[in-house]
Amino acid sequence: MSRPDATPLTPAENAAGLDPIAALSVLDDTTRANIIGTIVGHPKGAPSKKELEYYNPSIAASTLTDHLIRLEEVGLIEAIERDREGLERGQPYRFFQLTDAARELFDRNNLFEPDAYRELFAEVEKTDEIKAAEGVERPNGRN
Repeated sequence: MSRPDATPLTPAENAAGLDPIAALSVLDDTTRANIIGTIVGHPKGAPSKKELEYYNPSIAASTLTDHLIRLEEVGLIEAIERDREGLERGQPYRFFQLTDAARELFDRNNLFEPDAYRELFAEVEKTDEIKAAEGVERPNGRN
């Protein structure tokens, strides 16, 4: 498989079925780009839906779900779940992270540089509830 300009897809793109054109096209939507920025900037690289809602207050919960589904469909993000054992009531167990193919695509195109997003993220005031959500151990993904 290759791109329209005949350059071959990277192994990560082939493995994930990531179409770079389709993947980058969904980021024309500011809301979806903001969601990706939140994931990239998150201290653990895998926020829960509760955290995504907190850091993107202008997005309704149902709309956020629709955007997450779209980002997952094109292969930019993946949902990961941890065992619920040991979690207190209301603590998150499902998280969203970039796929390896997405990180590779973004790095190759100088998009969503992690350090810049993490610096912005660190300046956001957090409630105790969000601090607790950030403190939940993520499943053994990349982070």
